[in-house]
Amino acid sequence: MKFSEAWLREWVNPAITTEQLVEQLSMAGLEVDAVERAAPPFDGVVVGEVLTREQHPDADKLSVCSVDVGSGESAQIVCGAKNVAAGMKVPVAKVGASLPGDFKIKRAKLRGVESLGMICSAAELGLAETSEGILALPQDAPVGVGFREYLALDDMCIDVDLTPDRADCLGLAGIAREVGVLNREPVTAPRIEAVGAEIEDQCAVTLEAPDACPRYLCRVLRGIDPTVRTPDWM
Repeated sequence: MKFSEAWLREWVNPAITTEQLVEQLSMAGLEVDAVERAAPPFDGVVVGEVLTREQHPDADKLSVCSVDVGSGESAQIVCGAKNVAAGMKVPVAKVGASLPGDFKIKRAKLRGVESLGMICSAAELGLAETSEGILALPQDAPVGVGFREYLALDDMCIDVDLTPDRADCLGLAGIAREVGVLNREPVTAPRIEAVGAEIEDQCAVTLEAPDACPRYLCRVLRGIDPTVRTPDWM
């Protein structure tokens, strides 16, 4: 089971390092298989908004974009992605940024047009192995905010190999309880509004063998669209 250390610390936050946390879990019988960064190191990347997109005057496959990066001025950036369009919120590596692979962003001229940064794909940020185009962000993404901060990428992913007798830790609540006990710290679960348990309009449940099944619980889920794209924060 994989979980986010930052998410765990929303439930219980002992004054210990990641390494100490991993050691505690392993000694408690929750063997840690791997600890990985949520994203590779990079800096100088912010949330930007594409204001305009025009065809490059000397290259069919390039676009010249005016991008708001939150500095009060727009930056001209040449982009080769097919999906770039005006109005998009995108990750922008400004001049001076460092990307995975020790790639530095510099002021450049592409086919005679000056480019002051780079509009990034998920692969260029090390968030995916391949990308079809630039990474499109939700429309409510705040322009100018650091991209790592926006997606909470300064986090560690911990992979725990659970044995059959530790099914109580198949969810984050169980992991949090374990960490709370080990450190004598209180566990604060996020507040969740309860949904009324009314399914009479959907089905009727009758217990025909109450001795074998004294209680039956179920939940009806409505409005589920399996085709919806997973949010970036998730």
